[in-house]
Amino acid sequence: MHLLPGITVIVPFIFAIFLLVFCRRNEAAMKVMALAGSVLSFLSSAVMLPALASGQTLGTGMHYMSFPLAISFQADGISIFFAVIFSFCFMLAFIYSFGYLGHGHGKLRYYVLMLCSQGSILGVVMAYSLFGLFLFFELMAIISYVLVIHEEDDKAMYAGSKYLFMTIVAGLAIFFGLAVTYFLGGRLDFVAGGYIEASPLVGYALFAFLIGFGLKAGMFPLHIWLPDAHPAAPAAVSALLSGCMIKTGAYGFIRLIHYVFTVEAVQSIGFDTILLWLSVITILLGSALALQQDQLKRRLAYSSVAQIGYVLLGIAMLSEQALMGALFHIFSHALMKGALFLCAGAIMVQTGKKYISEMRGIGYEMPVTMLAFTLAAVTMVGIPPFNAFISKWHLAMASLDSGQTFLVAVLIVSSLLNALYYFPIVVNAFFARDVMEPGSKKRHWLRDEVPAGMVWSTALLAVLCVAFAFIQPHWPVVFAAKISAVIF
Repeated sequence: MHLLPGITVIVPFIFAIFLLVFCRRNEAAMKVMALAGSVLSFLSSAVMLPALASGQTLGTGMHYMSFPLAISFQADGISIFFAVIFSFCFMLAFIYSFGYLGHGHGKLRYYVLMLCSQGSILGVVMAYSLFGLFLFFELMAIISYVLVIHEEDDKAMYAGSKYLFMTIVAGLAIFFGLAVTYFLGGRLDFVAGGYIEASPLVGYALFAFLIGFGLKAGMFPLHIWLPDAHPAAPAAVSALLSGCMIKTGAYGFIRLIHYVFTVEAVQSIGFDTILLWLSVITILLGSALALQQDQLKRRLAYSSVAQIGYVLLGIAMLSEQALMGALFHIFSHALMKGALFLCAGAIMVQTGKKYISEMRGIGYEMPVTMLAFTLAAVTMVGIPPFNAFISKWHLAMASLDSGQTFLVAVLIVSSLLNALYYFPIVVNAFFARDVMEPGSKKRHWLRDEVPAGMVWSTALLAVLCVAFAFIQPHWPVVFAAKISAVIF
C-alpha cells in the first residue's frame, strides 16, 4: 500500500514509453496501451480511498534527490481525493479521444503526451513537498502547452504562445516563493498546521505564490491565457484543462495555507482577505464575460474562470465548512465542465458548428449529446438537489457563519448569470421558434453520428453530475468533510 502513491504517478510515464517503443505503427495497440496506462493509474489511486476514509497517510518516506531538493511521494486524504478525480477524468478523456481524433494527425504524440500529462498532474498532488509540487507543475505546464497547440493552426499557436508565456511567469513566481520559504523555514516539506510563522518576509513569499498559483488557477486578473487556450485545444484537452489542471492552482493554495505557513501567518498580512476579494471578482467577472461569448468553447472557458472563483472563495474563508464546499465543488466541476467541453467537441465533429447562434435545433440532430449538455448545465447553475447546489449551499452557510452575508448575494447573482448563459443554449437546441413550427424540417429526431466512445463518455459524466445527488452515502461529500475536519 505504501508504494501506491509513487506507482500512481509513475505508471502513466512507463506506458508512455511503451507506446513510443512498441506501438508506433499500430493504432489499435496504441489505443489499448494508452487506455491501459490511464486505467491502471486510476485503479492505483482508487485503491487508496480506504486510507482517506481512515485518515491514513500512505508513502514510504523515501526521498529522491538530496536535501533541499528532495522529492518523496506520499498520499494523505487531500492527495487521494484529487488523484481519484483527476485520474478518472483522464480515463474518460482517453476513451473520448479515440473517436475525436478520427483521421487526425499526431495520434502517437497526442497519446504519449496525454499519459505524461496524467503522470505529471498526479505528481503534483502526490509529491509531499513544495519543491516536488513545483517540479511537476512545470512538467505539467510544458506538456499542456504541446497539447494546446496540437492542431498546429494559427489560433492554436497564438493561444499556446500566450499560455507558455504565462506559464513561465507562474514558474518564476513560484520559484521565488520557494526561495523565500526555504530561507524562512529551512525546509520545503508539508506539515499539518504549517511551520512558518508571521514575519516581514512572509508577505513576499505569499505574494509570489499568489501570482504563481493564481495563474495556474485562472484567477482574475491572471486568467487571460484561459479563454484562448480552451477553444484552441482539442475538446478532451479543454475538458482536462478546465476540469483538472486549473484545480492544481487551488491545490497549491490549500497546501500553502495549511501545510507550509501557519494560518496566523497568512492572516497577519491579510492574504486571506486579498484572496477572498480576488475570488469574488473572479466569480462575477467570469460570469459576466461568459454571457457575452457566442463561441461555445469560449463561453465555457469564461465559465471556468467563474467556477474556480467558487473554489478559491471556499479556501480564502479559512473555515471547515467553506473548505468542504470548495473541495466538493472541485469534484462537481470536474464532472460538469468535463461533460460540457466534451459535448462542445462532439457538436464540432458532427456538425462543424462552433457558435451558439448556429445551434438552433441541434437537440434533434444530436439528442444524446444535448441531453448530456442539459444535465451538466442544469447542475452547473446550482439547481437543487444537484451537485453544484450542495457545494454552493456549504459556501453560503460558511459565509453566514463568518458574518460575511454579502457573499451569499455574490453566490446568488453568479448563479443567475450561470442560468442566463446556459439556459438559452438548451432552449434553442430543443425549443427554438422555427424548430417548433408545425412541419419544420428541423424537428426530426436523428441520432448522434459521432463515435460511440465520444457519446457515452460524455453521457457518463453528465449522469454522474446528477447521480451523486441521489446516491447515499454521498461519498464525495463524506470525503470532503473528512478532509476539511482533518485540516481544521
